[in-house]
Amino acid sequence: MSRPALRRALKRAGLATQPKEPRCQGPRSRGVTPPPRVSLPGEAESGSHADLPTLFGREAPVEVEIGTGKGRFLFAEAQAHPERNYLGIEIEPDYVRIAQVKIARLGLSNLRIEWLDGREFVKLRLAPASVAAIHVYFSDPWPKMRHHKRRVFQPDFVAAAARALGEGGLFKAASDHEEYWKAITSLMDSCPALERLRPEEIAGWETGTDYEKKFLLAQKEIGKGIWRRR
Repeated sequence: MSRPALRRALKRAGLATQPKEPRCQGPRSRGVTPPPRVSLPGEAESGSHADLPTLFGREAPVEVEIGTGKGRFLFAEAQAHPERNYLGIEIEPDYVRIAQVKIARLGLSNLRIEWLDGREFVKLRLAPASVAAIHVYFSDPWPKMRHHKRRVFQPDFVAAAARALGEGGLFKAASDHEEYWKAITSLMDSCPALERLRPEEIAGWETGTDYEKKFLLAQKEIGKGIWRRR
């Protein structure tokens, strides 16, 4: 979403645009990398595992989406499956603010969307066998070689995601970037804890995201895959 479109979305949600922190006061201007956001609202800064039942106020299977954007996928899933809990993780705070207004308006108690660093949250906060599914759709490919370290998909992330999935849990991924998709499938296929579902097992599956809808209309080729925890 472009900045003008984002400002319009904020206005429709009744939210004010937050002023940016002056560059001279930010940690980056001092050569200091800010720590990743991995703490949920109300939590103390700690290295403990996230308490997902407390977050939702009940015990239920949890699905996590990293990079929710406007939340099209999660809103549809949360409404279609009230018996499951959904946690959306988004790095853009304004997207999160808009989504939280919509969650409150729809009264979806089984959906939370929070401003967090998705890659680090999975690595540092998800307990073993704590989630039923992880979704990562059309994450930024960071195509320049020097930026590859910023990609969500890294060996330690894939290992942590596999560990967080319960037995038979699913990791679903998609990308429109050919080189990045090859890197994703290489990492996922090389993880011994995961097995890739055969094409005939996922025939007709769509991610239900705005990006996929746009790419299908443009007849752009996309890569999609589902891996299962052994």
